[in-house]
Amino acid sequence: MDFASPYSRFAAAYDKIMENVDYHRWTNYMEDLFDFYDYKPRKILDLACGTGSITVPLAQRGYEMWGLDRAVEMMEQAKKKAERIGEHIHFAQGDMRDFVLPATFDAILCLYDSINYAVGLTELEQVFERVFDALVPEGLFIFDITTERNIVQNFHFQTFAENEESFSYIWKNIYSHRDKICRTFLTFFLREPDGNFYRKYEEIHIQKIFEVDEVKKLLHKKGFKMLAAYDAFTFNRWHRHSDRINFVARKHSS
Repeated sequence: MDFASPYSRFAAAYDKIMENVDYHRWTNYMEDLFDFYDYKPRKILDLACGTGSITVPLAQRGYEMWGLDRAVEMMEQAKKKAERIGEHIHFAQGDMRDFVLPATFDAILCLYDSINYAVGLTELEQVFERVFDALVPEGLFIFDITTERNIVQNFHFQTFAENEESFSYIWKNIYSHRDKICRTFLTFFLREPDGNFYRKYEEIHIQKIFEVDEVKKLLHKKGFKMLAAYDAFTFNRWHRHSDRINFVARKHSS
């Protein structure tokens, strides 16, 4: 079986499948964090920006937004969103582990489990290195991770399915406690442009669960000061019942 690259076929149905996600709340939370740390970024990179559901709203609020994603198909959806409302956003295709852009940023965001796609500490270190190089001195790095509790409680051995007019999908999840890896198997049936038939595609998504202490240690190693690890969407310290943990780190001045 030939598998499509992650998010290449998912892109066509992503926004419909994720329409229950409160991106407005997420966007507000980013600005709340900026306010809390008395930080006023002008130029922001949304790393692993996906279909731009946070990139575009932040652009509407006056930030100079850049978006980077490995999946060209996801970025194409993001570009269409920006064009529909007349927002100019710099989009680039690239991997968060080895990206290079012709700019530095006041803040870099990496949201909605994207960091978990760094499969292991070596890859996570590569991400932190690239982010460090792309930030201005004292710049903020804001990112989140999904937790083992969230995966075990809500995804492990769970199957989700939906049937829409233009697509259908089956979403299966298996979590390995031994290596802290969640494997998601996605099967899509996407309607062809002529509307006469559906074509089947499959993707495998692999995500790694990280512990807060190892993230903090690696941030410090790569030149960041971790300012906080919050229970997501709050300013409360993370706890063992957190489903998502939001990190705020600052790049040390050289």
